[in-house]
Amino acid sequence: MKRIRTAVVGLGRIGWQFHAPQIANHAEFEFVAAVDPIEDRLREAGERWGMRGYAQYDAMLAAEKPDLVVIASPTPFHVAQVLAAFRAGCDVFCDKPIAPTLADTDVLIRAMEAQGRKLMVYQPHRAGADMVGLRALLAEGLIGDVYMIKRASSNYSRRNDWQAFQRNGGGMLNNYGAHYIDQTLNLAGSPARRIVCALRAVATLGDADDVVKAVIETENGIVLDLDISQAAALPISPWQVFGRRGAMALDEKAKVWRVRYVAAGEMPAMSLQQGYAAEARRYGNGETLPWRERTLALADVTPVDVYRKCYEYYALGQPPFVPVAETRELMRVLEACRKDAGWQTIPSPAP
Repeated sequence: MKRIRTAVVGLGRIGWQFHAPQIANHAEFEFVAAVDPIEDRLREAGERWGMRGYAQYDAMLAAEKPDLVVIASPTPFHVAQVLAAFRAGCDVFCDKPIAPTLADTDVLIRAMEAQGRKLMVYQPHRAGADMVGLRALLAEGLIGDVYMIKRASSNYSRRNDWQAFQRNGGGMLNNYGAHYIDQTLNLAGSPARRIVCALRAVATLGDADDVVKAVIETENGIVLDLDISQAAALPISPWQVFGRRGAMALDEKAKVWRVRYVAAGEMPAMSLQQGYAAEARRYGNGETLPWRERTLALADVTPVDVYRKCYEYYALGQPPFVPVAETRELMRVLEACRKDAGWQTIPSPAP
């Protein structure tokens, strides 16, 4: 078994809580180094996982020569760090969003292709039990052709960290939006053709958006309706999927998908009334549909092992779990959302 010598850049929330433990718990990866400007974090990581700590990124690349660099630093640093890794002969697994702008994303894709490296973005929400379960239900065709997917996240939280500021690439469009737009585009299986978006800064202590409303129509005609709010005192339903013969909704409290549908071939025949006079002056047509019910508990669904997918891509040459073309489409949509909302795109800092 080939082991991938791996370094993590950034021991903050995502690096410490997600990437570092996953690398350490997968035998296919050798956790050789971490980079962070805070000495206490490096010491704690070394005690826990036995890797070497570096305050300087370039020094780590020169000394360790890792096979894979996992970039878990704040968004403004991604471009320079990805390019440096490529120059050092390393592949890259990067947190989302991959870069501040679409132009930056194109720079990274061109560098990847020119230098023959591999690049993938961390999109764990594609791998969760909710997404895996939804895919399984959709594959059964229970609700017929899907015409709308609604995705939401809601709480009331006054943001006061680095992601509260536009200059840092913060805001909930970049933060949760990069997950949920990626999820819904992936489910739709089609690029976006029309995008409408509103952004607001409501409860945040900074100037970046903490309320997002986006409606995206894909080229294959599916409407993606997204609500993200950190200024919502009452919850919004997290998932709803509508098809021609039914609908699905995630019951977040019970952790179960609920489906209501009319089975294929069981929709009653009905004639179309052509005139203006409603029959018997009644509202509606009086039909009773043969609804069926179905549930799927998330506990019965096995999530995707993201780092197993990483190993398959980086070491075994299998297709990426998140293709770079889909990452580019996500970045195009995020930028179009900001443009439609009248919010500026913050350029990346110079390397």
